Amino acid sequence: MRRAFRIVAGVLGVAAIGFSLPFSITSFIDDAESIHRLHFLAGVVASGLLLGGSLLVCAWRPEWIGAFWVAVATGVASTIAGLISGDFISGGWFTAPISLAILIALHPARSSLLRIDGVDVATAFLGLVALVPAVASALTQAELQRNGITSDPHVELHHYSGMASYALSLPLAALAAALRLPGRRIAVWIVGVTGAGLGLASLLLSDYVGAFDPLWAWLALAWGVVFVVAGQPRRVSA
Repeated sequence: MRRAFRIVAGVLGVAAIGFSLPFSITSFIDDAESIHRLHFLAGVVASGLLLGGSLLVCAWRPEWIGAFWVAVATGVASTIAGLISGDFISGGWFTAPISLAILIALHPARSSLLRIDGVDVATAFLGLVALVPAVASALTQAELQRNGITSDPHVELHHYSGMASYALSLPLAALAAALRLPGRRIAVWIVGVTGAGLGLASLLLSDYVGAFDPLWAWLALAWGVVFVVAGQPRRVSA
């Protein structure tokens, strides 16, 4: 069971990175794909790192359940985004719940997945703070996907539903990383770097479709940094 879980988690992790990184590189060297730079770069951060990175950690150390719940949160966000975008089947988002069901069934520590030692208040609060703007952004992007014209290349490539997924993934993953579980520290780093990365991508590519407004981009960048700092283990003085 342990070997099967590690293989599946590893394959899915590599796939998440493989489906985002090459397209991002191509968008910077091929002018014909340049209009997609922001969407592809966001995919590298929110799909490649947040999902792919978490799954690779799971493959490496299945007992680090904190990283597993970050991956689960990302899969849940993708499922919701696909449904509200009307893109659940055509965008391939139906693969998220299927993958989650397989990973949960194969997890070698399945009986321990819900043995939580508590919740870190600081990081949980930051996750809740991010939830409101994330939901607003996701709803906006979902509407663009749902009501967009087929001649829009971003609709055709399911980029709006992708951005909706990325927006929802961040606060849900933050709430998952706030759970006191083994592997929580690396989960916090993955979530924080993802938040900062999304903000930085929007600042660097502010003129591209899908970029956060400058104020929100700076806030996302700052949020990611604060999340990492707040999530570090605190020593209790004698």
